[in-house]
Amino acid sequence: MTANVPEGAAPHLGEKSTGPIRILVQTKTHLHPDFDPDQDRWRVHGARFGCDKRHCYFLVDHGRSPTDDNVPVLWYQWTGESLKAMPEALPQEVQIKLRQYPFTRPSTKDMPKPPPLDAATRRQSIRSKLHSDMSPSDSDFELMREHPKDARWLKDHIESRFWLKFESLAKSREG
Repeated sequence: MTANVPEGAAPHLGEKSTGPIRILVQTKTHLHPDFDPDQDRWRVHGARFGCDKRHCYFLVDHGRSPTDDNVPVLWYQWTGESLKAMPEALPQEVQIKLRQYPFTRPSTKDMPKPPPLDAATRRQSIRSKLHSDMSPSDSDFELMREHPKDARWLKDHIESRFWLKFESLAKSREG
């Protein structure tokens, strides 16, 4: 961090970064822009965009670092119209949470291929996608079509508005 910025506070990114940087954006779920699955790609954890006015965070890592230590974190709040730099230091609980997400990701080629997911895990995944305002995959719709008991479980364990959305998406894919 720079000498003028308190530890954990967000400096302004006034010019192009020459080193690794981590950007944390705080917002509320009703302020997120529309998601176009044909053009947009994202990875988030815990963002439930189908639920209004919940705090959520996006973490964007840029660059490379020989270690995960001392990568500066810029903290912003999305107001619905613009990013506002947060002048105070990151709360301790947020700093602790950020440590759970390594800046340097392991190489996917070195990772073993995971086994196929069981039906219970797939149902939970579909439920999570609906809560996150993401469209289930073709294989998710196929699972529900071919396994009525799993579809019944999902319907019984999700708010009706999410089930109605699932049904609408399923019908739009059929025709």
